[in-house]
Amino acid sequence: MTTMTWSPRRTADTTAHRAAPATAWFPPERSPAGPFRRRLYCLPHAGGSSSAYRTWAGRLGDDTEVVPVQLPGRGTRFAERLATTAEEIADGLAAAIAEREDGEWSLFGHSMGALLAYEVAHRMSASGRPPAHLVVSGMTAPPLAARRDRRPVRELSDAELMRRIGELGATPEDVLRSTEMMELLLPVFRADYQVCDSYRFTSRPPLRVPVTVLGGAADPGAPVAGLSAWRDLTSAAYALRLFPGGHFYLNDRLDQVLRSVRAACEGGGHPLGGRPHHV
Repeated sequence: MTTMTWSPRRTADTTAHRAAPATAWFPPERSPAGPFRRRLYCLPHAGGSSSAYRTWAGRLGDDTEVVPVQLPGRGTRFAERLATTAEEIADGLAAAIAEREDGEWSLFGHSMGALLAYEVAHRMSASGRPPAHLVVSGMTAPPLAARRDRRPVRELSDAELMRRIGELGATPEDVLRSTEMMELLLPVFRADYQVCDSYRFTSRPPLRVPVTVLGGAADPGAPVAGLSAWRDLTSAAYALRLFPGGHFYLNDRLDQVLRSVRAACEGGGHPLGGRPHHV
């Protein structure tokens, strides 16, 4: 189940984008007080918010601080304009991480969040401050994600978009049936799907960052071939782990997922010879 935190109804004055301080990206819902050896920045799926990772706090060991990322236009940043390109989000988040990070840190992203995490990893690597590990979930490799065949969100009616959201299985039926809730949710989903629809892969040298890829064995949107293609995007360690379930497999397999994420953060993401490992 997807849990979101919403402020009062969005006002009409949402087109004026106010520059947010770096701290806006990291709301105060983190792990218990440290000290920590490392941080894990967690990026949400389309339509999600930082609250998707609220239950992760304290579950990756005493050495790892979980830092949920809040994107513009939701939760504590509700009054801000919704971002509609991966470049805008990745630029802002990379700058925010660079402003506060001087130790070991890694990235986790599910679905759209995986795409954004990849772009942040490239920006931080180019600045000489790469992540220690990149963990991506439920997303085909960016070169393939940029060539998807589905209809763009701009062509979808509200009813069609709601059906697409419902098919993913993470939004409760009572939320989908609530006119008031969908008035709040649909603009967020439209903006996030536009992020994915407008994404264009830029060919760059492979990351020198270990990459762990996680996915649901029955996820039609992220088949094994698409997940396996991440191996070409890094010259470092690569691992692929498959879990029972569909696109939101991690909701039902969270303990197992967290074990894999913890192993990656602690340096356990060794190559598996390119063969998917079923958990």
